[in-house]
Amino acid sequence: MRRFSMLIVAFFIMFSIIGPHTVVEKNVENWDNVSYWKYYPTGVPPEWYGDLVGLPKTEWLHGTYQNGSFEYYYNFHYSKAPQNILIIPNTTRNLKIMLVDPQGKEYNLWNGIVPGYLNLATLRSSIMEIAGDKCNPKPTWSQLLFHNPLRVIFSKPGTDCVFNFVPLKGTYKIIITGTFGRLNRGDEPKVRVLGLSYGRMGTDVYGRDIWTGYAYGARETIGVSVLGAGILALLALVMGALSAVATSLGKPIDVTSRILTSIPPLPLAVTLVLIFGRIKYDVTPLSLRININPYAMAFIVAIIFLGTSSREIRSIVNEELRKDYIESSRAMGATQLQILRFHVLPVLIPYVVYLFAISVPGIICFITLLGFFNVVPGFNWGTVMSTPLRAGIATYVPYWWEVFPLGLSLGLIAYAFIDIGRLVESKFFRKA
Repeated sequence: MRRFSMLIVAFFIMFSIIGPHTVVEKNVENWDNVSYWKYYPTGVPPEWYGDLVGLPKTEWLHGTYQNGSFEYYYNFHYSKAPQNILIIPNTTRNLKIMLVDPQGKEYNLWNGIVPGYLNLATLRSSIMEIAGDKCNPKPTWSQLLFHNPLRVIFSKPGTDCVFNFVPLKGTYKIIITGTFGRLNRGDEPKVRVLGLSYGRMGTDVYGRDIWTGYAYGARETIGVSVLGAGILALLALVMGALSAVATSLGKPIDVTSRILTSIPPLPLAVTLVLIFGRIKYDVTPLSLRININPYAMAFIVAIIFLGTSSREIRSIVNEELRKDYIESSRAMGATQLQILRFHVLPVLIPYVVYLFAISVPGIICFITLLGFFNVVPGFNWGTVMSTPLRAGIATYVPYWWEVFPLGLSLGLIAYAFIDIGRLVESKFFRKA
């Protein structure tokens, strides 16, 4: 099992290096820009899951130019209708948009200037006109709003389009042409089908690609945690050892460690973050958060857990200083620092390694937890976890594809480092 733990640690370290290179940089830069994600489906699972249960994929349709118009073909072979279809024009001219179903039935969807982009699910008059021709009974618009309006387009004629959806599978064709003349090849619009599945890990309530937050955020999460655990182990070693020595230096260090032990971690963390961080605010609803340098955050988390760790090391040092061979060293003229260096330090090294191992998962969880308070050092897993607070708890939907990967990763990392810590601990106590 120890090999398995080593493999887990090695995997996540490698993933923290390779993972950021698998995402689109613009996705990271626009993570808080809601308008950037308007061409993505909202709250859908990953494609591999969609393949298992037969959910439509999110895809761009490729058009062909014929006689001044563009034709797009969509092979619909699913049991559910896609979430939406977007038409993004590349001209300010009036456009005429038609839909042809697999049975050859033509429907007019739009005729006029497209403002920005066209959202087929919001074309009330066109949807209701198609519903009157295909659905039995004809639904009301309020009923369609609580269900997918595109069910009307992809339903079999003569069936209930809302409550008992029966899909009409086959190839659908979208024809886009100019209202008052032929379109040029350079006027080609873009057509995007927003399916019910997307990418490696799906999307959140805003349509953001969760893989971006997970893969890119692994570098900051694991990097800050390992660095913070290293700083914590080093500072705890120095403070714990020196605080056990009754000198002019040891007494103030002992008082400092006692104070750090008595301060609750969360208020201390918020205070230090407000001191070293800066508040980022913009007009977009997702951009209010506290940004802090990752290196500063590593030092902060080390300070937060330093009190308890240094007191534990101090106890080990005091226990060691009471042993007979230490008295013999004193009688031979050894100074306190010499005793600490040559006799106590070799005993402390295994415990410091153990402290480092068990601190990494705790720091990772703590940093991720701070994401709920919009305290985000760099771009880490806390960036993904901050969605509930920024979206509003009342409107947040905890999708399993958003929660499970992070929870599983945190659990595996915690298990691996704690298991390694137990290995060091067993050898340490056996030696003792």
